[in-house]
Amino acid sequence: MLKVLLVEDNALLRASLADALAGHDVQVVAACATASEAVEELRHGALDVLLTDLDLGEGPDGITLAHVVRRLHPTAGIVVLTGYRDPRLVAGKLVQVPPGTEYVVKESVTSIGSLRLAIDRAVMRAGRAGGGTGRRPDTAGVDLTDSQVETMRLVAEGLSNAEIAERRCVTVGAVEVAISRIARSLGIQHDRAHNQRVLITREYYRLTGGEPGKRA
Repeated sequence: MLKVLLVEDNALLRASLADALAGHDVQVVAACATASEAVEELRHGALDVLLTDLDLGEGPDGITLAHVVRRLHPTAGIVVLTGYRDPRLVAGKLVQVPPGTEYVVKESVTSIGSLRLAIDRAVMRAGRAGGGTGRRPDTAGVDLTDSQVETMRLVAEGLSNAEIAERRCVTVGAVEVAISRIARSLGIQHDRAHNQRVLITREYYRLTGGEPGKRA
């Protein structure tokens, strides 16, 4: 029976996942709401798999936690279950999840059985990774550079071009060019009837699986 450390800040989803996994030959050794709680649990025993959300609210996120687990338990499988289609879309975080990680977008999970299969794949990938090496995880990522992802996020937060330029230490002109390139990469056509920034913001929240003011 696989020992799984579950980390999910939504209490209802956390309880539902723990109950559902118990019927699929999984022992949830702890169900935590934060990365800090999870790190404390790591001190108490071994685990086979970390199953974590990406955005865990205040404090360390799932990316940080995944790297801690990979360092402390090199052969443990890691499954990131998230609404974000690309880990770079997490606010202010451009760090990728560790090699050997199974990256699962929540809306793609059709049953607890499919999640159990992802857990099995994570265990196998961790074993093949040999303690931290191996290919990067498959994600449903966006075809944007790290810089463009960060600019897209700032646009979605409602910052003006001037504010983004100041934040990123570039010129306003450079921001304007970046926004145009982001729009082209996302397939957003220039249309006077629609505000480009609004369309980019809508696409950002579609990719993060949320809505303005809500976290995935």
